[in-house]
Amino acid sequence: MAYIIRDDLSYSLGKTEVEFFQEDKPPLDAFFDRTDAYPGTIIRATWVSGTILSPDVMPRRVRLIRGEAMYDWLVVRGGATLVSSRFRDAVEQLDPGRHQFFPVVVEDKKGRAWPGSFFIFNVVGRIDSIIEDRSSFKVTGRGQIENWSYQRVGPWQCTLNATVIGDRACWIEHHHSECWFISDRLAALLQERGLTGFRLDERSDEITR
Repeated sequence: MAYIIRDDLSYSLGKTEVEFFQEDKPPLDAFFDRTDAYPGTIIRATWVSGTILSPDVMPRRVRLIRGEAMYDWLVVRGGATLVSSRFRDAVEQLDPGRHQFFPVVVEDKKGRAWPGSFFIFNVVGRIDSIIEDRSSFKVTGRGQIENWSYQRVGPWQCTLNATVIGDRACWIEHHHSECWFISDRLAALLQERGLTGFRLDERSDEITR
């Protein structure tokens, strides 16, 4: 079993918001503008492309612009994901050394550092595990564009190839990108530890092929 993990709008929408400082954005934007997701492709790197990101352009701080609380998972304005050390520890327990966690200081509205350790989280790894004949998708652009994709049709039905996934706890699907999949092992660990700020959507079956 696997899930798509997203921000929980009951925590973030209109309650807690974080953003990068304006002066930290240009190097980051320039990196994404010039960087291919994978060598030899025309697909640009993004926050959810599974690409290794350069620490040289990564902001070292973010600021809280709305709300009075922090959570274990929050989306930064612009698409990055901010996670707590508790979230990082859960991922590292199951996927050690595979993903990137860039440390940042969270500043409150008065410029004071928020207690605790926080990180910009980047999932590394893009695989193709969707079993098309057991999933409810339509194909968009196959045979016409390099970055063709699966688009959902009707109620969510998705079956994944467990052999391709292997021992991964987090990954990007090559043809259903712009979101992160997590394993049921990681989902259970996050829930067991009472982590907050995310929701688990679109449960997917896994079979061995």
